[in-house]
Amino acid sequence: MTDPMLREAFTAIADRAEPVDDLTDRALRTATRRHKTRVVAGAAALALAVAVPVTVVAVGGDSNTEVLGPSDRSPSGPPQNAPSGLPENTPEERALARACMRNGPPVGSMGENRPDMGSASDFRLLTTMPVRGGRLAEVGSRHGYVLCVSDGRGNTEPPKFNAWPGKPHGGLFGFGAPLRVDGIRQVQAVSGWDELHAVVVGRAKPEVVKISVAWAGGRTDEAAVRNGFFLAQTPAKMMPDHGVTGPMANGAMSSPTIRVLSVTGYDAGGRVLHTWRPKVRTEEAGFTPEDCTDGLTRPRPTLCD
Repeated sequence: MTDPMLREAFTAIADRAEPVDDLTDRALRTATRRHKTRVVAGAAALALAVAVPVTVVAVGGDSNTEVLGPSDRSPSGPPQNAPSGLPENTPEERALARACMRNGPPVGSMGENRPDMGSASDFRLLTTMPVRGGRLAEVGSRHGYVLCVSDGRGNTEPPKFNAWPGKPHGGLFGFGAPLRVDGIRQVQAVSGWDELHAVVVGRAKPEVVKISVAWAGGRTDEAAVRNGFFLAQTPAKMMPDHGVTGPMANGAMSSPTIRVLSVTGYDAGGRVLHTWRPKVRTEEAGFTPEDCTDGLTRPRPTLCD
């Protein structure tokens, strides 16, 4: 498929994109920080019935083929022509960003619209990688970011807003280390109601050109490093939860905890520039900026600073 054809396809996708009901998000609450999520089989079946239809723009018929070109793993570092630290986007990238935002504002922790945090047009595609059935992406504004798994027409979850963690002095790339982790959580996959992605996202200085993530159990993955932002993922899956008793026991499901061991950044010569390791257990299994303000985490997560 040629570049003009790709542009035409993404434009058509953007034109007909519509918000998707959030029934899937209500039925499937993934494990993120301090507890296992459980859902009932009936709710899972409902989520499957209302899931977004899979329509993937792919080259050569492979759903994991790069559809946005080699820039998916382009050198890191904030672009010089964007003082805010956000990248300029191509029309195809803007279409994917709008799909991730469901053509509307981000939502808060209770699913409420947050127009005070910007409209869909304020969010840029920061970095992305192919996954089965579509793309995993991070989109962001100067206020914060949204994680997305998309088949090109929407987001498998409501576009939950996450404020940029850490002190804001110096802008998005004003932190001292070569890289910093911004979030660790699980998100719903496109490929099935019981499939998830365990995701790590963060920011990196220009000298960091490669980032690897290690999870417990021997899993490792190379992150997509692009525009000074990175994300990595490893598959997760909802499983029967035999520890549930009572009326909810029949068909109860949970997501196994996948702990992060380390995030390591390398320069162009392969030299290790920085390795981040979790110091608080909530960081090992999941972290969102709400951990910095919920008053429950002791000691204070290092990702808050």
